[in-house]
Amino acid sequence: MKKLLLLCAALWASPALASDDHADSKGEDNKLVEKAGGTFSLLSARCKAEDEGLETTPGAPPLDIDDPNTPGCNGWEVNIVTSGELGKAMSFETPLFDINYGIGDNIQLKVEAPVTFVRIDGTSKAGVGDAEVGIKHRFFEDESREMTIAVYPQLEFAIPGTAAADDSEGPIVKFPVLMSTKVGETSKGDVMITANAAYNLATRSDVRDHVAAAFGIGFPLTSSIAMMVEATTEQSLTANMAGVRDSVYKANLGLLGKLSSHVLWFGAFGESYSASDTGDTTHTCLVAGLRFVTGAE
Repeated sequence: MKKLLLLCAALWASPALASDDHADSKGEDNKLVEKAGGTFSLLSARCKAEDEGLETTPGAPPLDIDDPNTPGCNGWEVNIVTSGELGKAMSFETPLFDINYGIGDNIQLKVEAPVTFVRIDGTSKAGVGDAEVGIKHRFFEDESREMTIAVYPQLEFAIPGTAAADDSEGPIVKFPVLMSTKVGETSKGDVMITANAAYNLATRSDVRDHVAAAFGIGFPLTSSIAMMVEATTEQSLTANMAGVRDSVYKANLGLLGKLSSHVLWFGAFGESYSASDTGDTTHTCLVAGLRFVTGAE
């Protein structure tokens, strides 16, 4: 009788155990399917937990290249930047306010405006420079490879009522595509690359339509400081009024460090070369500033 009772109990338990095993294996299968490829999304309402790790993805600022990341749900990112180009002519943007806001998990709104100082041939001029607004949409994400792709249309224009508006003939429309992915890791953080390709449509007689490309790599130096390097170029599609096709090449080295979970510092040093400006072909480029962020909610 005892053996019979044990046999009945075993027979009763076996379907439940088999069901649990099946559920577990199904869950594992789902995980494998989920990791097999990336996902496309128009608007992601998911609010992921804020990543407390060191940011090593090359992006602006301190570099010129843009990354596809966004501030996250209801997140803010405010950059206060000082930058300059030093050559025979000098120009500074100090300060430049770069304000970004996250909608959902994959949309970012941006507005920025600088105070500019320019010195050419001994003549100086200062005032509010061109503003820029944009919307970034990260439409593809593959978490298994930490790959993301975004589009980032932007409009650069002179603010009405400023001196820059008197000299401006129209806006510049930018259509960049941004990609970043993880290519390795160290004990201190990830090694990331970013790539951009853009078509810029100009409506000014002194500016031609041009294409732009950029490539950058970032990696941790310490647990709280990342180094980033980039190479960028801009190429006009047609010659300007002087019969010259504008082209610019630039290399930058940047640093990004954490002061706290909500405050970061950054800086960059680089050289630019203009093949079309024979009178002032090279410039030294400098960037420094602070970033203030709020966590996604």
